[in-house]
Amino acid sequence: MFRRSVQITLILLAGFSLASFRMPAKNDERDKLLYDVRGAFVTAKPDIPASLVTATDLLVDRAIRSTLRPTLLPRTIIVIRIDHASITPLLLGSRREARVTVQAVSVGDGEPVAEGSFQASIYVFGGDGGDEALAQKIAERIASEFKLDGPRHGTLASALTE
Repeated sequence: MFRRSVQITLILLAGFSLASFRMPAKNDERDKLLYDVRGAFVTAKPDIPASLVTATDLLVDRAIRSTLRPTLLPRTIIVIRIDHASITPLLLGSRREARVTVQAVSVGDGEPVAEGSFQASIYVFGGDGGDEALAQKIAERIASEFKLDGPRHGTLASALTE
């Protein structure tokens, strides 16, 4: 009987000590790469449509201006380079693609602090507005990666939740 009560007491003590133990929160790499973006500069080769470059610049700039950070973060400027853009005609409409490289440059010393690239593609039924739609897709991706607030077009799934 005494042995049984000692075992139960040990199990309860072990349970309480383990219940009070808390694992440290996982350090999210994305939060470490969060910056206070102060401006954007969009560049491209001469064969890239100027309307794509201009629309991307306007949309990213709008997202930057609408973002307010509650905490002090490293200040950066992002350099967006549209490396390649292509139009593939399809049976109905066309597919537009762009390869984009984004570099975050420190405001303080001018050194690059982060760099990445991604592909963006859209399907357009008509010939008009393709550059603006592709620019919207590029700007949404950049706003998402840098956690910028900006006008975003919702999808059907997000519209149903609102």
